[in-house]
Amino acid sequence: MTIKNFLADPGLPGGFEIEIGCGNGHFLAAYAAGKSDTRLLGIDIKKKRCQKAREKAEKRGLGNVSIIHARAESLLRELPEASVDAFHIYFPDPWPKSRHRKRRFFTMERLRQMHGLLRPGGRIYFGTDFFDYYMQAKVLVVLHGGFRLGEEPASSEILSSLYGLKFAEARKRVHLFSAFRRTSADEEGEDEKHEGEVHRDVQRDEQG
Repeated sequence: MTIKNFLADPGLPGGFEIEIGCGNGHFLAAYAAGKSDTRLLGIDIKKKRCQKAREKAEKRGLGNVSIIHARAESLLRELPEASVDAFHIYFPDPWPKSRHRKRRFFTMERLRQMHGLLRPGGRIYFGTDFFDYYMQAKVLVVLHGGFRLGEEPASSEILSSLYGLKFAEARKRVHLFSAFRRTSADEEGEDEKHEGEVHRDVQRDEQG
């Protein structure tokens, strides 16, 4: 199914969420079971992973799930403005070496793109085991200005993903945050509050 057909299908529910880098579909299949009112799209660059994700969705009878083999950067350009309720980005390639960080998916350019695609109040859920990537993404959200950091955590189904299970078994910390596209003028001092939250994150990590 193409992205246009998926969005236009009248037989599918109205909500629309995307997982970028869906892998083998562990998270998406678990999450979709409780989201019958939402169309869920998984994107992954690896064809074999997409096939496994499709098989999981089909085996569980999840008609509201579609998996597309594509580069997320390219597919996002095909989406209508203000059409997405949420983006899920879990354990993206961290590109840990300094000279490779420019290859990370979560950049200001990508954030601007997702902001335009989100409906007012739409959400971004982000999770990684790399604190450096977590901080980079969170700082970009604050600097963008069109989001507010949320207290709502990522869905617990993140732990059902391949990496979520791996890190849970190893008792490795996963860093999570959510961000909401702003719907109205912010209260005075809100940006300062977010900056304070970022500083507290750094202090907590330094203290172990």
